[in-house]
Amino acid sequence: MGVLVIHPITFTDPLAVLQKSMDALSVQHQVIANNMANIDTPHFKRSVVSFQDKLRAALNINEPSPLWRTHPKHMPLFQRISLDDFRPDVRTVTETIGRNDGNNVDLEMESGTLAQTNLLYNSLADVTSRYMANLRHSISEGRQ
Repeated sequence: MGVLVIHPITFTDPLAVLQKSMDALSVQHQVIANNMANIDTPHFKRSVVSFQDKLRAALNINEPSPLWRTHPKHMPLFQRISLDDFRPDVRTVTETIGRNDGNNVDLEMESGTLAQTNLLYNSLADVTSRYMANLRHSISEGRQ
């Protein structure tokens, strides 16, 4: 069993946040690849992945002031999600039709989103690598 390092401000494991973020970006990459593979399929509807707001909620970033319900028929407060239960949302876009055959995949938009996803993923991989290097350095310097 490894040592759990907790961030002093958010009280979360930074590696878990990085892992969940990279997992979500991986799902986004798969969805974009599926969209691009089906660009010539008639009546195919593109899918999109959303996870940033849900991840922010799981981390309780910018949490609103603490409120409580005084009656069960009042509107419910925001739904808290734990980082362990975090999963990206994949939604099929049915509101738009881009071409006469009913397909709504736009190659330029998918290519741009794919490039952005790759940049974010590579940046997070770099941050993870640097974080691990800092941990290794801290451990090795502690032995001397």
